[in-house]
Amino acid sequence: MPAKVENDQVRGYLVPVGGAEDKDGNAAILRRFVEISGGGAAKIAIIPTASRLPDTGERYVSIFSNLGAGEAFSLAYEARDQTAREDWLARLDTATGIFLTGGNQLRISTILGGTPVAKAIRRLNAA
Repeated sequence: MPAKVENDQVRGYLVPVGGAEDKDGNAAILRRFVEISGGGAAKIAIIPTASRLPDTGERYVSIFSNLGAGEAFSLAYEARDQTAREDWLARLDTATGIFLTGGNQLRISTILGGTPVAKAIRRLNAA
């Protein structure tokens, strides 16, 4: 269930990519994501939970940094017990854009569904 949007707020964008987006050429989709996340002031949280590749999060940190995001950081939730980590939740709360990577999407619902992370993502989208 989406978080309630306050009367003076407008819900943020959801940008379903579908995977296999252009990362090395024009990177139009990722470039637009940086733009709507705040451009040079963007703070992009990368959540590579769907991927089993250990370098996925850091690869996107590099990509978003090279595309002009002010900051990009990876929160590599690999197990449900990590979703209550206060330090990672506090870090997530600073994000102006949240990017969930491609991979096995069932891992996202299994690991993140119904957790403080999922609630934070909905709350941040509503704000």
